[in-house]
Amino acid sequence: MGTLMKQPLIALLFSVSGLVYAQGTTWTDFIISTETGGAYWACEPSIAMNPNGTELIGGSVLAAIHRNNFSGGRDSSSWTQGKLTSSHGVYGDPIVAYGPQGRAYYLHLSNPSSKAHRKGKWLDRIVIQWSDDHGATWSDGSGIGHNPPKDQDKEGIAIDPLTGVLHVSWTEFDRYGSKKLKDHSRIRYAQSEDRGVSWSDAVTLSSFEGNCLDNDQSTEGAIPAVNPNGGVVCLWSFNDSLWINRSDDGGLTWLPQEQFVAVQSGGWTHNFSGFGRSNGMPVTAFSPDGILHVTYGEQHNGSSWVSHISSADGGRHWSKVTQLPQPESVKHHFMPWMAIDPSNGSLHVIAYSQDSGSTASQAFWSQSSDGGKTWTNQAIGTVFQPDPDHFFGDYSGIVANHGQVHMLWTEQVDSKNTLWYGRSMPLEQTESVNSLQP
Repeated sequence: MGTLMKQPLIALLFSVSGLVYAQGTTWTDFIISTETGGAYWACEPSIAMNPNGTELIGGSVLAAIHRNNFSGGRDSSSWTQGKLTSSHGVYGDPIVAYGPQGRAYYLHLSNPSSKAHRKGKWLDRIVIQWSDDHGATWSDGSGIGHNPPKDQDKEGIAIDPLTGVLHVSWTEFDRYGSKKLKDHSRIRYAQSEDRGVSWSDAVTLSSFEGNCLDNDQSTEGAIPAVNPNGGVVCLWSFNDSLWINRSDDGGLTWLPQEQFVAVQSGGWTHNFSGFGRSNGMPVTAFSPDGILHVTYGEQHNGSSWVSHISSADGGRHWSKVTQLPQPESVKHHFMPWMAIDPSNGSLHVIAYSQDSGSTASQAFWSQSSDGGKTWTNQAIGTVFQPDPDHFFGDYSGIVANHGQVHMLWTEQVDSKNTLWYGRSMPLEQTESVNSLQP
């Protein structure tokens, strides 16, 4: 662990934490939280960075808040951890984001009755809470998409950097987990023009409905994205394919039917040795030049990889699908999450990897400075052995801005989750941060 100057980048599968990667940058990673039960499962993390400062906020299952004011801390003592509470209940699937005015948002699932899984009013809405002091205190929050008795799940958010309008999409189940043919799933959307306080009526973006079994035949993975040239898009997975709907008026109206984007080999639900569940749901974002980028997982013939596709016209036409490169020893590259640095347009993907013939796994960071034409990659954190009987989560967290990249991811040691933080910074910024160290 620790901070070191980087040497020229070399792609490695299993590296020691703290190895140097790229000329002119530094890398630091360490554990910030360990599973203790209750609100702290130490998995499925999300991370956001204040666009107007250096503050970082993270969220993890079930209701954990992680804060770092980034005043120079280089180890776990620079992070504080708390518990999020709400009258709507806090029940996982955390997604955190910052608005252009510095308000932080924490989205999650609901459980207002505080009863066990699938009882009471569990999943009756998507909940969003906000903080104007970088996570020290939070509002009780507001509900999105309340439509009883239907269940609301797997949300995504995009925030317009100019207007601050919030765009949220998610999956609605007639009844989550139902095997009945009459029960279906669909993609829903709503927006807020007053920084989360009130929300528009939810509308349905998908004309093709899925089942409620939380599998490839369910409509899931909906993440909106704001086009810097105007408009909003939302993309998701269903029936071994990627689909998109598009709004040219900021989310007020949408196409009457979603459009096909690409085949997704193996669908979005994947299987890996040592993992009880995993997914390859798409992650969608625009770069500053108006190019729409999508990364997602694919699986076929005993191999898994992360794919990238892009569109130069807001999702109307698409590039050829390309595969992110990986060392020959990697058999599986999976469960990606993506961030784009708005200051320079660079693409960053965090995912996991497994060597051939082994359950040994490790987090992997890939990056591209040319819009996804070429990629470099390196292993981060440590090698770990996953436990298929212990909940690991469906995603990791990554955010990029000002040339910095910050990541949160989960590893398992002796069937217990640990939450890791890693950051890459330009050398000159690191020296400035280090000067603040006591």
